[in-house]
Amino acid sequence: MSGVITQRPPPRAQCELLVYRRDELQLVPLTPGSIVEIGRVVTNTLQLDDPLVSRHHARLYVEADQVEVEDLGSANGTTLVRGGENHRVTEDTQSGTHERLGPHERAVMRPGDALRISSNILVLQRKRKSSPSDLRGISPGATGPIMADPEMRRIYELGARAASSDIPVLILGETGVGKEVMAETIHRRSRRAKRPFLKLNCAALTESLLESELFGHERGAFTGAQSAKVGLLESNDTGTVFLDEIGELPLGTQAKLLRVLEEGSVIRVGATKPKKVDVRFVTATNRELGKEVRAHRFRGDLYYRISGVVLQIPPLRKRMDEIEPLARHFLREFCARTGQGEPRFGPGVLELLRKHDWPGNVRELRNVVQRSALICTEGTLAPEHILLETSSFDSIVPSERELPDFDDDEVVTKVTNPDPTLGALGGDERGRILNALELCGGNQTRAAKLLNMSRRTLINRVEKFNLPRPKKG
Repeated sequence: MSGVITQRPPPRAQCELLVYRRDELQLVPLTPGSIVEIGRVVTNTLQLDDPLVSRHHARLYVEADQVEVEDLGSANGTTLVRGGENHRVTEDTQSGTHERLGPHERAVMRPGDALRISSNILVLQRKRKSSPSDLRGISPGATGPIMADPEMRRIYELGARAASSDIPVLILGETGVGKEVMAETIHRRSRRAKRPFLKLNCAALTESLLESELFGHERGAFTGAQSAKVGLLESNDTGTVFLDEIGELPLGTQAKLLRVLEEGSVIRVGATKPKKVDVRFVTATNRELGKEVRAHRFRGDLYYRISGVVLQIPPLRKRMDEIEPLARHFLREFCARTGQGEPRFGPGVLELLRKHDWPGNVRELRNVVQRSALICTEGTLAPEHILLETSSFDSIVPSERELPDFDDDEVVTKVTNPDPTLGALGGDERGRILNALELCGGNQTRAAKLLNMSRRTLINRVEKFNLPRPKKG
């Protein structure tokens, strides 16, 4: 008889963590050999945004044949609820055996067992065949960020630290990278989380309307002001104000905004006495504000006021590890919203997504995935369902990083001698404006430069011709 005994390898664990939160459900895959960090700060593998959860609360040790949990000396403790394989654990975990873990005490978890961490319930279950938990990152709720990239984790950790104070935050990044998601995350993690959150796109309103909306006005301040109006800053007192595209803010409005930041007060249009307001400012732009300051298009004193903490969000092409989890998340979200079955990714699809340059960043990825789900009539997404912008389109519409730097005094095109492309819709002014806006990705400042007119003139033309206002992110 041979002295060598052949044993079967231990069964590979096929488990996942089902996380019940106050308003969302989350699935976390558990890979054998991994360690899952659980806590309040964003650097944890599983972040629980709850004031009663410690910064580093607990840890899961995932092996091929078992899962162990350890409390990391948390302030409010970790409770292990024994459920058993067939025990259904819900928000009511009064049934079953409760074991409160001591500091750095480890215990073995079995499928059906649950952890209670503050109001969060984490259930260990066997991975089901239909489970969508094959993401390579943590898939949060519809309003939360997906972070599989180390740089994004670092940025969100810095954002979480900034959220704990009222320091102004400036978010930089190309169009579509997720600046608004970052702003919402900062608000949710701040002491103002239960207070109003105002989102305002500075490029979407004319200067007079922007001032009236932000600061309010008195009766008779201008034609049509038949009664006094409380401005958005006053009505969102004690809340957070997110000013997107702040680089588009007119200089006159910049001066008034600076007063709010410095003095904590607003003066309504047509008024003489200031009114106190308490708001926290988060701003965002895809412009290089340093260059705008040097070109005297943005006030230097305002720039230094809003840039207490600067968060630079990298473009999607530099976050390749996030393309797959984001694509799966958008697909699942879209199918759930439309009520259609969720198709799986067929061979070559993910490789095709990774090869694309994504000039529109996360927003473009979402549109591509949603469009593919509509086109797909079977249960598998194939490469032919992934409709990406062609190289010929990319050569016409430059990405944000390739657009010309308008610190130069060059005039790209004159209306008196328009580019043939601009005249493709005919010689009418409306057609040229539409084409210019399309060529510049909706950026009014660049379109105005292309047409050799001021931005204010372009906005007036857009209103005159009743053109749709471009959406920017």
